[in-house]
This record gives sequence, structure tokens and C-alpha cells, in this order.
Amino acid sequence: HMGTTRMHTNPRLGVVDPDGRVHGVDNLYVAGSSVFPTGGAANPTFTIVALALRLADTLGERLR
Repeated sequence: HMGTTRMHTNPRLGVVDPDGRVHGVDNLYVAGSSVFPTGGAANPTFTIVALALRLADTLGERLR
């Protein structure tokens, strides 16, 4: 469901930070349409793939 775990830098306004990490949880990430602020008219598939790739890069850097 779109918009159920909104992305925001402020934990009071969103569930996940810009990296997709759930605020206050060290090892829980979300990369899907639920981080969108709202649903749109366009197909969200490419945006979801981009979020997943961005998260993969972030996690890969943390493992180095």
C-alpha cells in the first residue's frame, strides 16, 4: 500500500529515512511503494526498482 511507511528525515513525519532505514531500528529497511508520500496515476515500478538499487548501494557501502 502506497504511503503507509512514508519517507522523511524527521521521525515524527515519516517512518523511514532517505536511505530506507526505519527510524530507531538499526537493521530494518523498506524499499517499496509504501515509502511514497501518496499514490499517483503513473505506474510506480521503475521508481520502486530505483529505490531498491539505491538501497543495495547503501548497504553495499556499509559492508565495506
